[in-house]
Amino acid sequence: MKKRAFLTCLCFLLLLVSAGQAGPIEVASAPSGSHVYRASIGPRPKAKPVAAAAAAEPAKAQAKTPETEAPVSAPANVAAIAPISAPAAAPAPAEVKSAPAKPGKKSVASSRAKAVKTAAIAPAAAPAAEVKKAVEAPKAEPAVKAAPKGEPPASAKDLFLNVKSAILINMTTGQVYYEHNADKSIQPASITKLLTLYLVREAIAQGRISASTPIPVSAQAVKTGGSRMRLKRGEKVPLSELIKGISVVSANNACVAVAEYMGGGDPSKFVAQMNDKARKIGMTSSRFRNPSGLPDRAQLSTARDIAKLSMNYLRTFPESLQIHSMTTHTFHGSTHRNANSLLKTYKGADGLKTGFVCEAGYNITATAKRGNTRLLAVVLGAQNSAVRQRETAKLLDFGFKRVERENGLGNRASGPSKKPKA
Repeated sequence: MKKRAFLTCLCFLLLLVSAGQAGPIEVASAPSGSHVYRASIGPRPKAKPVAAAAAAEPAKAQAKTPETEAPVSAPANVAAIAPISAPAAAPAPAEVKSAPAKPGKKSVASSRAKAVKTAAIAPAAAPAAEVKKAVEAPKAEPAVKAAPKGEPPASAKDLFLNVKSAILINMTTGQVYYEHNADKSIQPASITKLLTLYLVREAIAQGRISASTPIPVSAQAVKTGGSRMRLKRGEKVPLSELIKGISVVSANNACVAVAEYMGGGDPSKFVAQMNDKARKIGMTSSRFRNPSGLPDRAQLSTARDIAKLSMNYLRTFPESLQIHSMTTHTFHGSTHRNANSLLKTYKGADGLKTGFVCEAGYNITATAKRGNTRLLAVVLGAQNSAVRQRETAKLLDFGFKRVERENGLGNRASGPSKKPKA
């Protein structure tokens, strides 16, 4: 019994010794119930010094890792970037270059390559942060904030109007108070008549024609459709009556009669004069094809251009408001009302001209004066006449409230300053 125990211990010791020299042992089990075990012993690789193995790891990474396939070029790239982005990155190439070219383990090489790549890229983050900080640095408040008269024009985010385009100008100071698609092209409709009236009044002022000049009415004028006054073919009507008909009734037939007379029988010559005048007063985005504003897709303008026309017209012929403020006009026993309903409903309104074509919608250039301030509002593309009136009144209200605010601040600024305490 003692002999068997001795032999068993001896076998176990021999097995342990052989396992330590031969390498790892893989134990596999035999079929169930056999109680027999066997050891699979593989050849053990030759041992090498630990220091040499550790030194060989970076070189193996250079051979197997894509980022460091060329061990010489990698440090060169780092050196090229470092002076521009961050001088602190310069030591990185020396660390990679000193590694001996011997095979090593992949895991350590990958981490070493990752460290080199990070060293090359990381310095760029500092300048980027500085640039971002410089861009996001708070800017000085513009001087106009301190003075209300320098406020920029308001827009749809400040005042929403249910129209295609609009502009509001303080004619007293020249300030633009509001803009919404002010440069959008749109058919001006009967606002075109304002340019026709401009040329007529200019001719009167220059003595080329007079208010009492009889204007013949042609068959072409009588046939003109749309809004019109009661004109008869072959009759001669004083120019003053036609001016009232164009200004108040928006008479298309009166426009044709005037254009024929001033164009020497050819309305197209008068239209050419209209376009020439539009260019001279700065209506760079406008083109006119007829003197009345009847539908024509090639006849286009903008709210900004119409504002230029309106202001030039009013400053040149301020007396025209005596007629533009009329709410009705009667000729040959027929009375027509002015389509500008603001004349009856809005305080201070005394002009100017409305218009409508299906393509554009309902348009208006309106002016109102309160105190020493005159505002001009151009509204284009309203859905109907009620919306046009409501939105224009809203725009004028917005302007007069701003005037009150500016005047209030101005009065406070100009008042006597408090005496400082001793």
